This record gives sequence, structure tokens and C-alpha cells, in this order.
Amino acid sequence: MNKILIILFFFISSSLQALEFSCDFEEVHSNGTVNQGLVLLKKDKLRYEYLDNDLFIIFVDGAEIYIFDKKKQKTKNIKQNLEVIEIIMQLANQYPDIKKSYNEKGVKIKIENNQKDEFIKRISIDSKRARLSLYFKNCILDKPVNNIFFKFDPVFEYN
Repeated sequence: MNKILIILFFFISSSLQALEFSCDFEEVHSNGTVNQGLVLLKKDKLRYEYLDNDLFIIFVDGAEIYIFDKKKQKTKNIKQNLEVIEIIMQLANQYPDIKKSYNEKGVKIKIENNQKDEFIKRISIDSKRARLSLYFKNCILDKPVNNIFFKFDPVFEYN
């Protein structure tokens, strides 16, 4: 009986743990454009950073979403066209109990896992604003991400 309780406790507590990871990504758009970067996620915080210095970093902190312009070194709070980010954050909070496809708020999302460690390999996004595939590579799932990398004033370089 005690062994069953221990196993049950482990199963429940492991499924309640929030998803936390760092990955490199490759973003492939339907027009052939390819962008690369890194993504960090920890509970209700996200950092989605393009490697190209002409692009930007997206920060999510709870319900707030910010864009950091790397060239101008300025942060701006954004309030519109956030459907895709909001859905992705909802899915992250539900991980690993997520479906393979979603259709919400005019956004279609499909998720593919890799076979090796059953983590997400690809997210396909189809919306009015964008059609793209997001590929995750070199993911680190077992190392906590320091909260300093989710700060956007000042922005700390992730290494």
C-alpha cells in the first residue's frame, strides 16, 4: 500500500510541475523566410529571441507581453494581435497533457513530438497573420532557467 501511495504521489507531483526549458529554434515561414533564435520558458515567463540583431526579443511575463527592439535598445508593451502567443502559453501550462492539434481564436496549431525524449519537435501555426513551422533543437529540459534572463529592463544576454 505504501509503495502505491509513493508511486501515485510521484506521478501527481511530476505532472503538476511546470514546464521549464531552453531550446534553439528555427522558424520557417510559408514564404520561405527562415529565422533562428532561442526560446526560454519558465512557468508563466517566456523569452523568444531572434539571433538576427535587426529583429527583436519577445518577453512574456504573466499576462503582459513586451517586445525588445535590439537595435534601438527599447522595450514596448504590446496589447494586440497576441492570439498565437496566448495559445502557446496556455499549451505550455498544460504540458505534458496537450493535444496534437488546436483550433482557437482563428489560429490552427499542430504539435509534433520527437521520438527520442517525447518533447516537442515542431509546432505548426496557421493564422490570418502568419503561416509557419517552429522547430525546436538542442533542448535542455532538466536544467532550471535563471529568472534574470526573463528581465527586459535591462536585458541580460543568455549564454
